[in-house]
Amino acid sequence: MGLAVMTLEGFDLVAYGATTPLLLGYRPWHLSVAFVGLLGSLTPIGMLVGSLLVGQFTDRFGRRRTTLISIAVVSAGMFACAVAPLPSLFGAGRFVVGLGVGAIYPAMGPLIFELAPDRRKNLYSGIVQCGTAIGGSFAALVANTLLSGHSFHQEYLVGGIAGLLLLPMAFVWLPESTEYHQAVSASAPDLGNRGVRLVLRPPYRGTTLMFCAMAALSFLLIFAMNTWLPRLMQTADYPLQDSQTFLVLLNLGATVGGLAMALLADRAGSRGPITASFALGAAAIVAMSAQLPLPVLYGIVIVGGCGAVGVQGLINVYISRSYPVTARASAVGVALGVGRIGGIAGPTFGGWILAAGLEPRWNFVLFAVPAVLGAALALAVGGRTSQNQGRPAPAPRAKEPTAGHTK
Repeated sequence: MGLAVMTLEGFDLVAYGATTPLLLGYRPWHLSVAFVGLLGSLTPIGMLVGSLLVGQFTDRFGRRRTTLISIAVVSAGMFACAVAPLPSLFGAGRFVVGLGVGAIYPAMGPLIFELAPDRRKNLYSGIVQCGTAIGGSFAALVANTLLSGHSFHQEYLVGGIAGLLLLPMAFVWLPESTEYHQAVSASAPDLGNRGVRLVLRPPYRGTTLMFCAMAALSFLLIFAMNTWLPRLMQTADYPLQDSQTFLVLLNLGATVGGLAMALLADRAGSRGPITASFALGAAAIVAMSAQLPLPVLYGIVIVGGCGAVGVQGLINVYISRSYPVTARASAVGVALGVGRIGGIAGPTFGGWILAAGLEPRWNFVLFAVPAVLGAALALAVGGRTSQNQGRPAPAPRAKEPTAGHTK
């Protein structure tokens, strides 16, 4: 069930990038590249608001209830985009989609983490988060098969219908976390040891800030690549259909590579795989600028998806491992919420690069810079969490051997 929910999230995130060339060619609206970039930033703005608001709610009222509400919000936003007669109303729909998507993972992520066996938390979380890449690939496939000419509306109609079908299924089959209920009952007299208050005070404050910065770089990569990869490849003289195929392969790489890195993280800890993922993403993005045979280039794009898109799943588990149950959703919400600043900047960042008229190779080099910075920051966060190992938890931790012992 968790995989299905995250598939909906992935479809809604990548739908905009898949329809960007059609939005640019939609004659009734006459949109510029810069304005399309600004429209793309409305979704991560909504995600920022949704992530910041939902974490505290989830830690107080439960993971399941929050997830159901988030699915309904996402579906409503996609329907609004499908019928929008004006760019302003389309942008409002994308903002609503962002609110729902931003709320999904701070509720769903801790739930999956708490239900998973201790030695398989990265793997189980990685399987669920594969839904984001699967949904992204499906969004690109829908764009290739259903959309033609200058019509982009069907893409968003498919997303709205998918959310509407998923809601009753999640209501029936999505469980609540027993670990969460036990922890909340144990800490009930002390509300100060819950939620955002705990996340933003010592000994967690510094680690929280570092996670926020890492998430910001990760989301900048994800949104810049998913929004502009088709256009980026067109600047390197690839036709539109091939460029959208690269978007499918990027998300395929996030799926396969994300699972491989999750298995490694369960064995070796989070620090090394996260650093390696960022580094692979940077190298692959730069390599995409080379005029290589298509099979080789396809492989490079898959590797780029593993690093540039798949790394966020590892970061989410790392965050969950670093905080107690009663603050886990708030920690994920704060880190992802502040990290959405990178998501907001991503489409605009990519739009500025492409609008600058640089040589195609420099476009790819500049897109790779956030991945290089992310690798450096992963090393710094790893050092800080290692120093915090063994500190006593400020809140009771029912059956939580992993918290406070991150690698």
